[in-house]
Amino acid sequence: MKNINLKYRGKNKSTNILSFKFDLFINKNQTLLGDLVLCKKIIEKESLKYQKTLESRWAHMIIHGTLHLLGYDHKNKKEKKIMEKIENKIMLFLNYEKPYFMKSS
Repeated sequence: MKNINLKYRGKNKSTNILSFKFDLFINKNQTLLGDLVLCKKIIEKESLKYQKTLESRWAHMIIHGTLHLLGYDHKNKKEKKIMEKIENKIMLFLNYEKPYFMKSS
């Protein structure tokens, strides 16, 4: 994962997930968004660190990466807040706990 992150993002460190946007129309109502590359070792460590089930952590990472493929990001506070709110909403819809605890505004 570290090598892929360095090659494609210029960051010399490992990460839990990388998203590579593709956006290719296939058929009526079918579009390939891109690829997700997930690091099993990091996701397993994070599930322990954040006290989440492994299934919940995997679900969160796939949702997180898919949102990147859909154009969401977290480069600044405003974007981060929007993305985390969507992730929380999807996780709750899928009967998982919220991955983020939002501060009241």
